[in-house]
Amino acid sequence: MHRQRKLQLSFLLIISLLLSSVSVAAQNTSAATSDWSSLRAVAVSSKLEVKLKSGKTFKGTLNSVSDDGLIVSSKTGSEDVKRADVLTVHQIKSKSATKATLIGAGVGAGAGAAIGAAGSSNDNNRFDFDKLDHAITAGLAVVGAAAGALTGYLVAKSGGKRVLIYKAQ
Repeated sequence: MHRQRKLQLSFLLIISLLLSSVSVAAQNTSAATSDWSSLRAVAVSSKLEVKLKSGKTFKGTLNSVSDDGLIVSSKTGSEDVKRADVLTVHQIKSKSATKATLIGAGVGAGAGAAIGAAGSSNDNNRFDFDKLDHAITAGLAVVGAAAGALTGYLVAKSGGKRVLIYKAQ
């Protein structure tokens, strides 16, 4: 009974940790602005995603911004976009793969260790399996760290963080 309670508590802690990181990420989204001048603060050569009122979306690097529009270079060439045609502009910032990998490794190691510790036996009526329980706990921590590190790396490399810079009224 005590073992099952520890396992339930471990799963509850892991789920609450994962949900708290999702809520923190949701709080970091920036508010939309309808001020075109906010585009002037964006550095030239920054990666942008521009969505037009016609529904067309394209990605590229910023060349210049004027009061009338902006010029974005992409693989297919340079796009001169009129301000009146723009619906939204997002800046794409790359994520740190190192940071995400380390966070994933830490969360995975903690989760693996918690599951291993919750699953370890404390029954005195059985043979002495303490050394085996510790080895299993350590093994789960290593496997969890590896899985977490891989997940963190893949999430960071899957795409950049999109920050809304401009939204037409």
